[in-house]
Amino acid sequence: MIEFQRLILGDARRNEQLAAALRRVIVPGKTTVADLGSGTGFLAFVASRLGAKHCWLYETSELLDLSRAIARANGIRNCTFVRAHSIDVGDPQRVDVVISETLGNLALEENVLETLQDARRYLAPGGVMIPQRLTQFVAPVASPRFFEQLDVWPRIGAHAGLALDFGAARRVSFDNVYVRTFAPRDLLEARAFDVIDFRKKAGSVRRSTVEWKSSAPVKLHGFAIHWQCELLDGVPEVALSTAPDAPPTHWEQIWLPPAHDSGPLSARAGDTLRLALECDSRPEVKINLKWRTTLLDRAGRIRSDTRQDMRKGQLE
Repeated sequence: MIEFQRLILGDARRNEQLAAALRRVIVPGKTTVADLGSGTGFLAFVASRLGAKHCWLYETSELLDLSRAIARANGIRNCTFVRAHSIDVGDPQRVDVVISETLGNLALEENVLETLQDARRYLAPGGVMIPQRLTQFVAPVASPRFFEQLDVWPRIGAHAGLALDFGAARRVSFDNVYVRTFAPRDLLEARAFDVIDFRKKAGSVRRSTVEWKSSAPVKLHGFAIHWQCELLDGVPEVALSTAPDAPPTHWEQIWLPPAHDSGPLSARAGDTLRLALECDSRPEVKINLKWRTTLLDRAGRIRSDTRQDMRKGQLE
């Protein structure tokens, strides 16, 4: 747990952008703040240093005790520490600003959607929520290196002259999703597949379909997902992004490999690549991603059609 905190707090880009958002909305001596999933308390302490009148920190883990110690060490006295998940608090203190940074590499994996949907209860009239909008993007992967690194299964035992069939393990691994770092040259054109305004009602099961038309022959090695998060609406300079061409952060991109039975797809000029995505972040599920990849020829006939489910790639 402390290693994860070290990772995110060592991310200067993340910290600077979140602090910039707070700086824009805090009126010294007047603004009250709730930090949901406060961890070591960094965001609440930034708000305090910027002049917030009072800050409430909500955290379920032992990090709450650590944040108390950090507050004492820094002479921060205008904080209330609450050991609870914000969703479980029955009658929360209304505040002027709610902030929660629980974004994952796969954006919704830490239930940021559910946390912020519920967080509207915490806002006083005219209050501000940070972050405000999330857009997710997906792009076909043209580089073979990610597939080649994953597909070790046919080669196992070969160095010792052994014939070993690891096909069962291969099937599991190709239904999973992976954190990877892509360069822009690895990908074809990205498409937005989901836009969420955290200030409005949104469902936890999210479905979308995107397509690409191939202008030339190309081999496709799955898909890469990244996101952009607007911390304040209409302030594009205050945002976070995991795009391959964005300033680097501790976040990376997500790779959806091709299906084990089809492998990389060979698209011809005029073919259409269709990707159907379903993301389920309900609390009882935590996170699951399903994807269906369909390759159609120029006449609309199906050349390949595969379905994958992240749950099938996770062994207990």
